[in-house]
Amino acid sequence: MRKVFIPEGTRPPEDWLQRAAELTAQLRTAGTKEARTAIIEAHEQLWRDDRVRKWLLDLFHRKCWYTEAQEAVSAFHVDHFRPKGRAVNGDVVREEGYWWLAFDWSNYRICGQLINVKKKDQFPLAEPLVVDANHPEQIQLEAPLLIDPTTDDARLVSYEMDEDACIATAVPGADELETKRVNATIDVLGLNRLDRLNMKRADVWQDSYDTILEYESAAKAPHCLRTVRQAWAVSKLKKSIGYEKELSSVADACIRKVAPEPLKAKVYS
Repeated sequence: MRKVFIPEGTRPPEDWLQRAAELTAQLRTAGTKEARTAIIEAHEQLWRDDRVRKWLLDLFHRKCWYTEAQEAVSAFHVDHFRPKGRAVNGDVVREEGYWWLAFDWSNYRICGQLINVKKKDQFPLAEPLVVDANHPEQIQLEAPLLIDPTTDDARLVSYEMDEDACIATAVPGADELETKRVNATIDVLGLNRLDRLNMKRADVWQDSYDTILEYESAAKAPHCLRTVRQAWAVSKLKKSIGYEKELSSVADACIRKVAPEPLKAKVYS
């Protein structure tokens, strides 16, 4: 997983924001759960609107924010990070979740359809705090187990090669709570359940691994040839971890876990 950067000051189009604010105001004045649900269901096209959907897609180069895949997890959905309907935390079900965030773009994440279908209403918490709609600032005190790709915690999800595929795992050195969060994220999103995605990651890992071997084998070549071959390997690896590249976090994991220190120093310089 890789952190999705939302540049400071950037927002969806103003006309979309105005409509979202109007609907959020309606939600807050609705007197019952049924009334709120009716408003949300009647206007669900708002978060599917191309004005906000395209804006979100472009932020991360048309990649799923949870997997970094461009097409291996099928069509893209606009996911509500905190569920707009009921919220499931293990065996505890809140029949009315974060309804006031239904039209809040900061709660949206671009998500592959198969990942979104698996996620559904799940939102596990490390602590029992339940945010009150009348005190939305309490979200800052909430401790979700699910890792948010728009935060620095995205770095906690790494990758490694299994027997014949590449799977998500905790980053080396993760502590007990961090590992628990990674495992919960893998489970909630089903990050390792899609064979096509696992194999696509494996292709990226293998390509990075082969490039690392090429760099190392070039050390035995004549000086001029060694310089050219190693420079090529460094350039290729740098491109593989570019923000715009599909599954760049997989290439990054391979480099950090396999490459010799001199090569890592050149790639990350």
